[in-house]
Amino acid sequence: MTEDFEKMRDAIDSEKLDERVLDPGNLDAEHHALELKFRQYLNAGDTERVRELALDLSPGDLSEVLRPLSVEQTTRILKLLPADELAEVLAEIDNRSLSVLFELLDVAEIADLIEEMPSDDGADVIAELDQEQAAEVLAAMEEEERSEVAELLQYAPETAGGLMGKEYTTCTEDQTAAEAVTTLRGLEEGDLEETHFVYVVDSRGRLTGRVPLYRLVISGSDQPVRELMEADPLYVEVDLDQEEVAGFARMHDLISVPVVDHQMRLVGRITADDVLDVMEEEATEDISHLAGVSVAEFGEHSSFRVARSRLPWLFGALLGQLGAVAVLNHFEASLEARVTLVIYIPMIMAMAGNIGIQNSSVVVRGLATGEIDFFHLGRHLLRELGTACMVGISIALAMAALSLAFSGDPSISLVLGLTMLLVVLFAALAGAGIPLMLHRFGVDPAVATGPFITTANDVVSMLIYVGLATRMLNLGADG
Repeated sequence: MTEDFEKMRDAIDSEKLDERVLDPGNLDAEHHALELKFRQYLNAGDTERVRELALDLSPGDLSEVLRPLSVEQTTRILKLLPADELAEVLAEIDNRSLSVLFELLDVAEIADLIEEMPSDDGADVIAELDQEQAAEVLAAMEEEERSEVAELLQYAPETAGGLMGKEYTTCTEDQTAAEAVTTLRGLEEGDLEETHFVYVVDSRGRLTGRVPLYRLVISGSDQPVRELMEADPLYVEVDLDQEEVAGFARMHDLISVPVVDHQMRLVGRITADDVLDVMEEEATEDISHLAGVSVAEFGEHSSFRVARSRLPWLFGALLGQLGAVAVLNHFEASLEARVTLVIYIPMIMAMAGNIGIQNSSVVVRGLATGEIDFFHLGRHLLRELGTACMVGISIALAMAALSLAFSGDPSISLVLGLTMLLVVLFAALAGAGIPLMLHRFGVDPAVATGPFITTANDVVSMLIYVGLATRMLNLGADG
């Protein structure tokens, strides 16, 4: 254990850690030190110190510290928090801990907690409950909060409507700056903290503009809102996919995005923290597809559940590899005639897989960030083809030279060189082209990588290799 780590533990022991402040340059070590301290207090049954330590942390830090703890330990800590603190933490913790905690609370307690949350977080929590329990919790909530959450639950979860919150402030063009400020003063402190703009609507609730708070502060009290507002603000519609919402907000550097229905009526707004959550969620999903694992695996502690989530992908890859086996079986006589050919099979398959994963990873990332689009894919494919030619020629020459030095057979070296060139070209085009094609037809391009492209490359590379060897070396093939 390092000296710095010991100092952090001592600081926690002596309660010298500043409230809600952790060192941003050393968060992992600090979180681990706090985790150990929680374990110590829980094992000792010191609930008062557990509660004090939990209250010292921000909701985000506390959720990270709780992540390695068991569900039971997490639940014991969370039950010690007051309702307002607990509501903030619930928006951050994983669904496993959330579900277990809710099993220990009655309907009225759950309803009270959700009422403390922002409407979008409350809707997300309700969505995690089973249908019967969700209906009971909604019935137990106050009318205003219930109507907001119920409205949000009507939208698909991965759309702007499912992402937005109902905490926003509006005024009309005819109102004065003083009247808009009066409206702001009537907000609760938590809602005011998240308010960046006052949105301007007409008599039918349609979005016409927005007023940054600083303009209200520096303007004259009698100045009309129409002179202060930014007309025609950027917005998204309720049914826009959340990934496109995140890209739109990132492109325009928006800290808050108004959401309108198809009649242009303002129905909600999306804040920057929700956009960041979407980016993390989409990145996690893409990484899971790249690796051939389930999204549910991330954060899972059970080896059994992790194995269960991985096996379908691996069984699929295993079945796909039967294609490579069939190719080798068909050309069995060729391979028996030149046993030396078998030695190079792992190198060819590995190179095809590496090239395919490299190209597909670049394309998937480019599609996700908007750097690559379908209308300019010709330029990208041309670049990849040029790159593949240069890489293929270089690797082919290296492979031919190495095999000549190893086996001393120029004919085999020629076969291997041509094979490697063709394999690299195919793997590069498949790695780039398949994700682009799937994206064009509305399928997540990340699913094309991992087992799918690797298996396709293995089958085709073996077909190229043994096919060329049979033709060029005049070997007989079965069947």
